[in-house]
Amino acid sequence: MVEKSKSYFYIGEKMKIGYLKNLGRHELEQAAAKWQALHENEKVELEPVGFDEIETKIQDGEVDAVLVNSRNTIYQTLASYAVSDIALLALVQAGNFNKYQQTVELGELRNVPCIIVASVADEKSEYHYLKDILSIKNDLIAVETLGEAILMVESGSGYLIMNEMTASHVDDDQVQKLFLLRDGKQLREKYVLLAKPDDARLAEFSKIMKESID
Repeated sequence: MVEKSKSYFYIGEKMKIGYLKNLGRHELEQAAAKWQALHENEKVELEPVGFDEIETKIQDGEVDAVLVNSRNTIYQTLASYAVSDIALLALVQAGNFNKYQQTVELGELRNVPCIIVASVADEKSEYHYLKDILSIKNDLIAVETLGEAILMVESGSGYLIMNEMTASHVDDDQVQKLFLLRDGKQLREKYVLLAKPDDARLAEFSKIMKESID
């Protein structure tokens, strides 16, 4: 009889992973499927989380971790598990740039408003992310859904910043995707899982997610 290796998982245990709504859940779903294949008794549930809920939900045990983008440094009491470093794109109205163009400098978009996808509750945090972390100088326009944002891009009312993974799910011939540069350097954002310190499950889950993305 083969003895199973010692595990820190319990039969029927459930892990809940939150994610910021504007990041989507495609990559998390892939990682969750791999996790459940490795730990057949361990179910993974995913749920969208507002920016202002992150720390409370983790500390209160409502979720085990939250996937965020480049915001982990403000949470001093939480552990950060690096998942990926991803290129940022500008989604712009098709026809404004050469169709073969691959990149755009932020300076070329200086007169175009930048669109934020955020609920009223999350609008302040998204403003902070774009202005203080990404140093976007453009005027900002907030809408509540990605559908609204895409319609605005199609009409030339603004441009939308999205990471390469999320942008790959936007299929619209009225929208052009351009890698976003500042002074010739590619803008990027980090994907990080935030959790309580010393959670071995999250260390493993973040590794699985990193492998799924890479």
